Amino acid sequence: MILPSLVSYYEALEAKGELKRPGWSIVRVSYAVLLRPDGSIADIVSLKKDEVRGKKTVSVPQNLFAPAPVVRAGSLSWTRANFLCDTAAYMLGIPPTDEMAQKKFETAKELHLRILKNAGSAAAETLRRFFENHQPTNIAAIGIPDNIAAELDKGAVVTFANEDGRYMMDDPEIAAAWDAAYGNGSDDAVTGRCLVTGREDMIAILHDKIKGVEGAQACGATLSSFNAPAFESYGKDGGQGLNAPVGRYAMYAYTSALNYLLSGRHRARVGDATVVWWTLDADDVCEDFFGDFLYGSDDDETLNSAMKRILRGEPLDFSETTLCKPFCILGISPNAARLSVRFFYRDTFGRFIDNIAAHYRRLEIDKSEKQRRYLTPYRLLLETVRQSRAKAVSPLLGGETVSPNVQNRAKAVSPLLGGALLGAILNDWRYPEALYESVLIRIRAEHEVPSGKAAIIKAYLIKNTNCGSYKEVLSMALNEESTNRAYVLGRLFAALENAQYRANNSSNIRERYMTSASATPALVFPSMLQTANHHLAKSGSVADAKLIATLMDKLEGGVPFPARLNNTEQGLFLLGYYHQTQKKFRDIEEAKNNKSTNKDNTEV
Repeated sequence: MILPSLVSYYEALEAKGELKRPGWSIVRVSYAVLLRPDGSIADIVSLKKDEVRGKKTVSVPQNLFAPAPVVRAGSLSWTRANFLCDTAAYMLGIPPTDEMAQKKFETAKELHLRILKNAGSAAAETLRRFFENHQPTNIAAIGIPDNIAAELDKGAVVTFANEDGRYMMDDPEIAAAWDAAYGNGSDDAVTGRCLVTGREDMIAILHDKIKGVEGAQACGATLSSFNAPAFESYGKDGGQGLNAPVGRYAMYAYTSALNYLLSGRHRARVGDATVVWWTLDADDVCEDFFGDFLYGSDDDETLNSAMKRILRGEPLDFSETTLCKPFCILGISPNAARLSVRFFYRDTFGRFIDNIAAHYRRLEIDKSEKQRRYLTPYRLLLETVRQSRAKAVSPLLGGETVSPNVQNRAKAVSPLLGGALLGAILNDWRYPEALYESVLIRIRAEHEVPSGKAAIIKAYLIKNTNCGSYKEVLSMALNEESTNRAYVLGRLFAALENAQYRANNSSNIRERYMTSASATPALVFPSMLQTANHHLAKSGSVADAKLIATLMDKLEGGVPFPARLNNTEQGLFLLGYYHQTQKKFRDIEEAKNNKSTNKDNTEV
């Protein structure tokens, strides 16, 4: 399903004019060799452009649509040259003292003369004269600057152009000659039935490389390859791509589409996987919405407005046709010189939206209006790492620019958790256990229950447990009627903390006792209640005393303080603590608003 979906995406992009026909691809070219009509070299000029990277401005090669490069592998890779765009060793035979460079030039010479044999344009004639007459030793007479010469010797990619700067590849007859050569293939090409298209085609022995995957080799890696007998079928020894026959058209289509996705905005990092997404007809609206879901920004209201409509049961601005479109999500990660498929999800766009909406319903919780309404997967992952590192964690699900030291800090997030979390959200599966456990560990270490962690606890308990006995506490805000023991204990802990703060204008209960109180209540609650009597006597707060008494009454009828709470009960404890704390903040805010209103009425 992966390759056919990518082929369909390529065909949609080609119809839009965003990708070229088979045999052409984007090539990074550093220099252009300007040729006179007689085939001699007039000059070698740089095609690099300045690009800002961080605080530096660097010169980078220019991206050109050029004849697709061949895949070179093995000890005889030098026998495969590229047409029009290749390293200086192939195109110019330099450095002239290098015997291998001379062999490469002869390989390129034979290729160009064969392809351009019947091309009759002036540009084609110029190229033929160049390859027939060029001597690598004559390069020195051109007067190339030392810095350019050094880059050419190191393998910079060059192409050819006329003296006026027009690229040879743009000449219609040269382009037609290449198309004919690419379509005919080599003499040793094997014809068979393509497993992707189902049509007879020349089988691609080596597949083009995929570039842009985080952590993979800079030169690219292959999605399909066979480089050892252990991976080959019987009778296919040394056959490479013959072990899984993919036609040259399908190979070009899926690699072009995947490289296009990896070079654009419809990509993200999820753990150690790079994720891309697309519709079969290249619908930017669907693809942009999904990007907002993955890594929404502070000032982007697209996700907020869409989710509000979904949660209210209102229709989205998407048409029924759009909602029914097949939508694909692919996660790939590097593995040596090849790529591994981490996950692939395909469903209708509408089904994914429904699952995302259900996820956000489970996450809904009482919090400040200043806090984020909807936590993207990126933000959820940040809740599993130490807060001091959270701001510096790389955008595991996003394309934001981060500081140079982010690479070390990014290791704080489990590389497998991101993919598991994304799969759970998109397919409405159970949340990964590691998400819940990581949140509990962070709370025990930091002695805080922020809204993001509380939302994760609530969503996890709703989805992953049989919550019939405590469903009433898995609510957005405080449930004052609940008698769930773990939940009430969490509320009681919050009340004791507030009593200490009111008496001393400071509190250390949370730092000292939260971990033990949530795990082994019987060990710490009796002593905390004794201390609370002193705090209540000092503050004289009737409200605090009444709340503590009310909560103690809810604990009657059994063992008030269990010896141990399991992981589920610890989550309920923390949720009760969070709800009670938020209730206090709400009451304070309401009192301030009432005071302000009364003051305004008095002045009037």
